[in-house]
Amino acid sequence: MNTSSNNNKLVTFLALGLAGLILAMGLRLFLPFFEPIAWAIILALFFYPIYRWVRKILRVSEALAALGMCILIIAFIIIPVFGLLGSLTNEVIRVYTQVQKDLYTGSFNIVPDKDKSPILNKAVTNALDVLKTHEARVNEILIDLSKKMGEFFLRQGTVVFKNVASIIFKAALMLITLFYIFKDGERMLHTVKDLLPFSQQNVENLVKVMDDVLSATLYGNMLNGFIQASLGFFILSILGFSAPLLWGMIMGFTTFIPMIGPALVWFPATIYLLLTGFYLKAAILLVFGILIISQIDNFLRPLFISGKTQIHTLVLLFSILGGLSVFGFLGLVLGPILMALCVSILELYRLNSMGRMPEKG
Repeated sequence: MNTSSNNNKLVTFLALGLAGLILAMGLRLFLPFFEPIAWAIILALFFYPIYRWVRKILRVSEALAALGMCILIIAFIIIPVFGLLGSLTNEVIRVYTQVQKDLYTGSFNIVPDKDKSPILNKAVTNALDVLKTHEARVNEILIDLSKKMGEFFLRQGTVVFKNVASIIFKAALMLITLFYIFKDGERMLHTVKDLLPFSQQNVENLVKVMDDVLSATLYGNMLNGFIQASLGFFILSILGFSAPLLWGMIMGFTTFIPMIGPALVWFPATIYLLLTGFYLKAAILLVFGILIISQIDNFLRPLFISGKTQIHTLVLLFSILGGLSVFGFLGLVLGPILMALCVSILELYRLNSMGRMPEKG
């Protein structure tokens, strides 16, 4: 009897081991295509509500609605994003080239002109005196940094040039995956839910919590960052700042820094305008920053996040930095999504352990 029981355990163990090995090998086949699949899932998370609305209003087939959504995403998301990245790259290179040129020709001066900016001239001069740093030495350091930056941009440009075919191939795979996620997404979701080793009620609760956290993360925080970046680009362009697109993008990233946010960009810019004598521009930027840019968060957060489980801003910041470190540019969005899934699981555990369940609907 014991021998038969041991044999059954051994067979079960071997069967589970073999099944696990086969599943691992099967998942391994998808790893080379992780990036396009991940982008397709991210875009689907953003635009699936629009897909359902299109199907409901136009009453078209799943395939036709999915194809229409893919075309719209290409026209209004993918092409503009590539154009934006191209413009941002050109702007960064332009600023870098100009600084490098000024450094080598000697026209770049750390100390501002005394007649044009007396206050800033005095502040910089005093700072250099305190630090006992000679201006020529600082210029040498800046030249060395510019050389390293030039090498970096050259390497990145070479990588992009060599991988154009790969980028096109991955974009095509992403669109194909996105089409089928739109078309068969609900059936895929039901299949995954059936495979989860939880009761039906726990599965529904998990899906509900995940939906709340993802909505708060994607629509609340991401949209907030995009709008603040756009507003920053707008006002800096109007006021004549150099590289407004670059600073606008930085302002969007600073949205995730707790307490300070975009003020990390527009407040020093206001101080700079004051010190250089542009008092009207400084007043405009200060008022715009306080009343519009910084108030966007107060308007959007209740609209998208109120009453929903959300990720703390500090945790969100580290999830973005960690995502960038692990996944590259993809991690900018994937990091917060993975953190949202972790928060969903922890929230479900908390609700279960306290005997409280999220209400349906």
